[in-house]
Amino acid sequence: MSKRKTAEKKIDDEIFKELDKDEILLEDIRKEDQAIKSPTKTSDTPSAGTTSSEDLAELLSQELTEPSRDFKYLKIAIEQEGTENEYYVHVKHQSHGLMNYLITKVLKCKGVDFAAYKNTSLEPPVMYIRTDGSRDIKNILKEALKLMRIDWKGMGNAVNSLKI
Repeated sequence: MSKRKTAEKKIDDEIFKELDKDEILLEDIRKEDQAIKSPTKTSDTPSAGTTSSEDLAELLSQELTEPSRDFKYLKIAIEQEGTENEYYVHVKHQSHGLMNYLITKVLKCKGVDFAAYKNTSLEPPVMYIRTDGSRDIKNILKEALKLMRIDWKGMGNAVNSLKI
């Protein structure tokens, strides 16, 4: 196997190892979002009477900066709904752009009857997927992510071939 194929296999293993583990519980996702949205107050904040403008500016910048997030993996929670072929897939920290793209790839996978998503600011984005029962939901999601990776690789090759 060439070095490039080995490197791609290593990246695939890294990306998909999270899907091979047990699913993240939806309650864990909600708790983590709550912790990010409501940071704890620190006791070392200066009192209002002794606050200089520099201290106030630093305090405001600390409150306004959003905690850094690790986007190495998609954080996904899978819930089985109704029949054994209906699933809700909760995807944490993703916009409607990625969700729309992911849904188009899920719909191309064999065994998927219906797929749609809903994205609100109150809850993590949710995909509803109905399958025909011939394939496992994790395998369907893995295939959709691999299709996305193939598209991205093709875009990278197209950009590399441009002569500027």
